[in-house]
Amino acid sequence: MAFKRRNPAHEFARGIIEAFSAPRFRKALHGAAYAEHKAAAKPIREYLKKFVKANWIGSAPPVEIYDCEGDYRRHGKQERSYSILGTSTWPDAAVIRPFRCAFEFDREKHPGSSHFKNALMKASAHVLSGAYEACVFVYILVPTGTQHGYSDLRCKNTQRLIRTLRAKGLYVAIL
Repeated sequence: MAFKRRNPAHEFARGIIEAFSAPRFRKALHGAAYAEHKAAAKPIREYLKKFVKANWIGSAPPVEIYDCEGDYRRHGKQERSYSILGTSTWPDAAVIRPFRCAFEFDREKHPGSSHFKNALMKASAHVLSGAYEACVFVYILVPTGTQHGYSDLRCKNTQRLIRTLRAKGLYVAIL
């Protein structure tokens, strides 16, 4: 009664990153200004259900719980929230069960600005704090934006940071 792989949250995050690159997902996220977590909710739930079913060994798989801001099914305390550095914190959305995977969505304000770094560090707090096993950070570019500057392979410091964060469970999708 367990998952086939040792770290299902990381496997799930890697897989959902690929799904975000699909044209229908991309279009929905680009068109959902500041409500990306709502536009992504149904496809994430569908992917989660398929992922658990395909990767569970043994008897019936556990019930999946996915929660996002504005979720009408929420009762009582927000299951995504936790305290860190003296503040209450929560991701835009999260898989709560059978593993913990946070989702942060953000949009490029101006190409090349430090906004990406700030948003990336905010998303990394979910995994670096240990509150979540994995985090998917989805950064949506302005129509004229390019991911090249954010993930420049020639920049050793950038590549080292991305590798370190990925080892801790942060997965980045730049759309």
